[in-house]
Amino acid sequence: MTPHSGPTRTMKPGSVPRLLGTVGAATLLVCTLLVAPAGAAPAAGAAARDTGRAAVVTAAMAQAYLNAHPGLSADAAARAAEVQSHGEALKTELVKRPETFGGAWFDPFSATYQVAVTTTAAEREITKVSRDLGVPVRTHRVTRTYAELEQRAEALRTGSDQLSRAAAGLVGIDVETNQVVVALPQRQRDALAGTVPAGVTLVTADARSFDLDVCNSRNDCNDSLRSGLVIRRSGGSCSAGFTARGSTGVRWLLTSGHCAGLNAAWSTGTTTPTTIGTMTDAIDSGRVDAGAIQVTNATYRADTVGRIYMHNAAGRSVPVNGAAPSMGFILQGETVCLAARIIDPANPGNPCGTITSVSDPNKRGMVRVGGYDACPGDSGGGWYWLSSSGSRWAYGLHSRSESGCNAAPNNSWFSPLPSFWTGLTYELG
Repeated sequence: MTPHSGPTRTMKPGSVPRLLGTVGAATLLVCTLLVAPAGAAPAAGAAARDTGRAAVVTAAMAQAYLNAHPGLSADAAARAAEVQSHGEALKTELVKRPETFGGAWFDPFSATYQVAVTTTAAEREITKVSRDLGVPVRTHRVTRTYAELEQRAEALRTGSDQLSRAAAGLVGIDVETNQVVVALPQRQRDALAGTVPAGVTLVTADARSFDLDVCNSRNDCNDSLRSGLVIRRSGGSCSAGFTARGSTGVRWLLTSGHCAGLNAAWSTGTTTPTTIGTMTDAIDSGRVDAGAIQVTNATYRADTVGRIYMHNAAGRSVPVNGAAPSMGFILQGETVCLAARIIDPANPGNPCGTITSVSDPNKRGMVRVGGYDACPGDSGGGWYWLSSSGSRWAYGLHSRSESGCNAAPNNSWFSPLPSFWTGLTYELG
């Protein structure tokens, strides 16, 4: 790791580590994210999340529109989200009319529902429904109902004629053109162009490769980086800590420095092993036990969300709500939990304890946690503060524990977050 490409060391072996040089900026970022009003305009590239809180659902929808449509303004995205949130009653009415309903779509640029129907009478009827419900609608006359399109598509998926065999199940529906769509390699598309029946159109099959997004467990998860996943290198494995960005935008996954993976490539997943990147720096001195893996995988690199693995949560993750800006923020007596590789089928949640020392002299000044003894392989996992509001704040990386696994007197130690490298901004969810 070089000072120009990412984190810069705050200490050398044997020296006293100093706190992050960006404490003020980090604190401001955290506070801004936590207190931003639900109706704030979305920003391009930010994460779109359904938190389960009704107050922020519309804002999350607007963010999703903005991310999916680069040409959409923030105001237009907010308007689209507002209109779309009132579309449930309209859709309920549309599906009651299968004999004339040709499909529908929502246009976020005009914030209008586009409805295809097969008769003039249906157009008049839908226009009246639109006025009664107060939902903007534009109607389109088409030839085929959506039910007919579905029937034709399924016939091609399961048929034995030449086109069906060539399609090999790659059949869909385009409601805007009122067509069944078959995806074929260009050579087959050209050969079969003259045999396509009415209502069917051919497109060139997408040649890109795709992987299944798997997150079955801490041990088998490769759809996104999150604290608590099992990470592997040749000859060993540890646990994922937290993700952060350097001053130049480089993304880093932090783990324990003693994992002995310096200059080695690290990966996630077992069903589909996925390379994360190479550990370019590691420190195991004083209260710092941290390693930095530069994220080079394109999918992982493009992600911007800080996550904690949570087996029973939707999507098997919960967001990182904040990050400790200084050592003074970490308090003795607080409840902290560990996201690490430990797998306990009977208790799949993250184990917790309480901080009994913020700087244990017997363990190089690391933070001591009483009430839980971590297990082999947990090194590098993320310790986080669990507040009474349900917020989770990144506190540090697991370093060591009593001998064995969950053995008395049940103590664990972690390297506190502010001590590693300057220029890091920890990613939040």
